Amino acid sequence: MPTVLLVDDDVETLDAWQCVCEAHGYATCLAEDGRAALDMLRERDVDVVVADWRMPVMSGSVLCHHVRNEQNLAEIVFILVSGEPSPPAFVYYDGFLRKPLDPTDLLSAMDRLLLERAADGRRRRNVSTSSPKNG
Repeated sequence: MPTVLLVDDDVETLDAWQCVCEAHGYATCLAEDGRAALDMLRERDVDVVVADWRMPVMSGSVLCHHVRNEQNLAEIVFILVSGEPSPPAFVYYDGFLRKPLDPTDLLSAMDRLLLERAADGRRRRNVSTSSPKNG
């Protein structure tokens, strides 16, 4: 069962996303800001991150930057969500969805991106067995 980390500072949004994802067979974990999400990602295996772009403490775009630059996290599928009309050009994410999210669009994007990742042979490095490179 794939695991998705849902990140948004709006608790009602998190609850709605969680219901949709769990009904579709995803295990879920939740964080209310990017800093809490990053801490969680360093401790548990997650296949997909769905994060709001604009949040206090640490935004989704900054979270995405950290994920892409940490060797043990870089292969996680990252979907950025925002009410903004266009995505940020300075962040490497796998998908961008506009709020309000249609549950079908969210599930389709997660399923498609996970299939693409598997087809490319990308795998998340196991948190407990990975060691950082020297140098």
